[in-house]
Amino acid sequence: MSELETIIATLGVERSANLFHSILPLINARRYELLECLYNQDWDGAAQHAHKLLATGHLLGSQHLLEQLMLIEKHDTSTIRELNFINQLTAEIDSGLKQLTDTVNQTSARSKKSGRELEELKRIGWRFTLSA
Repeated sequence: MSELETIIATLGVERSANLFHSILPLINARRYELLECLYNQDWDGAAQHAHKLLATGHLLGSQHLLEQLMLIEKHDTSTIRELNFINQLTAEIDSGLKQLTDTVNQTSARSKKSGRELEELKRIGWRFTLSA
């Protein structure tokens, strides 16, 4: 079971959807700040932002993203200054954000469906009560 699935199983569909909606803007902001530091060769700033994104790597279950973030955190400038590394990091974060966005959309749809089903059950239950 992935971290995302564990959260949904633990919190339930509606709470998970709310959580995911609230963290997406934060992850996007941290992505921007990290990439800005890398492009500006601000290695200390990049290391701080990479550290803040480690939980995202765990959440997404992306070992590759975690490894990239740890290289940044360790100030491995011979690797992290390369444009190819930055492009791969960007692709990995963007892929993770797409996965999280897809999960948010699916979870939200399930939450809405569950809400509609509950309303239908209440309506049917109400009818059964009236007919009994």
